[in-house]
Amino acid sequence: MGLNPDAMTTISREVASQIDDRIEVLGITSTEGGTDRVELLVTIAGCHQEPCTVLVNINRADPVRFEHELREKLRHAFAAHRTG
Repeated sequence: MGLNPDAMTTISREVASQIDDRIEVLGITSTEGGTDRVELLVTIAGCHQEPCTVLVNINRADPVRFEHELREKLRHAFAAHRTG
């Protein structure tokens, strides 16, 4: 089943704060169908289109993979919204 919700929340908030303190994790939910994937809803303060929310879909089966996917997706989303 992978990471539990508390672990995912902790990792997500740590990764988000390392990328930029304007990124806030709002919530985490399992995807439909009982897969090993979850969706994270984040907001980026000061975005060019307030309110700025981003939904990322990440595999939660392995903590290392979860953190790596999350870091890459948040970096990409933050860069895209910062330049928009």
